[in-house]
Amino acid sequence: MYKRVLIIEDDAVLRTSIEQTLELQNLEPIPTNGFTQARRLIRSNFRGVILSDIQMPDHDGFDVLRFAQSCDPELPVVLLTGHSDVPTAMRAVRDGAYEYLEKPCDPQRMVDVLHRALAYRHLALENRAMREELDDTQPLDDIGTLAERLEVYEKQIIEQELSDAGGKVATAADRLGIPRNTLYDRMKKLRLVAKAFRR
Repeated sequence: MYKRVLIIEDDAVLRTSIEQTLELQNLEPIPTNGFTQARRLIRSNFRGVILSDIQMPDHDGFDVLRFAQSCDPELPVVLLTGHSDVPTAMRAVRDGAYEYLEKPCDPQRMVDVLHRALAYRHLALENRAMREELDDTQPLDDIGTLAERLEVYEKQIIEQELSDAGGKVATAADRLGIPRNTLYDRMKKLRLVAKAFRR
């Protein structure tokens, strides 16, 4: 499983504390003091996750989140803030943050969230690699019968909707305009598991 955690935190003392906590859990922290320093490391193929403070003097955590999502919507960003308020939490979730943690954060909770995020990232990149391999080795025009070609196309559409919905089948079904039970039936036939797309 992936272990890299890109830390974006302008408070040097807190950054060092987080770094040490993650090292003790056999994770691989990459400490940076802000978005400008971290930006060059955020790529669509980054084999890890991002842990970012929200309140920073230069760019805030929402700038980090927007940039990460522009590079790869499946790159998990966990946001940290010392300002506990409902609107900020709701905005973080609405804007697509993987999770929202309040400072001071319980170290074990932070580690648990990061482990889940890393597992999600691993599955997302594995699924992407398999889809790319299928695209490279089996162009739609070369796959057997019309029914078989349509099934491959259907699977790609459902995978994309599940990914966009974070593995929420009900949301994906609404976006596809089909009943939830129908989507479950198609997922079973196509061997798709919702949890592989969860954030």
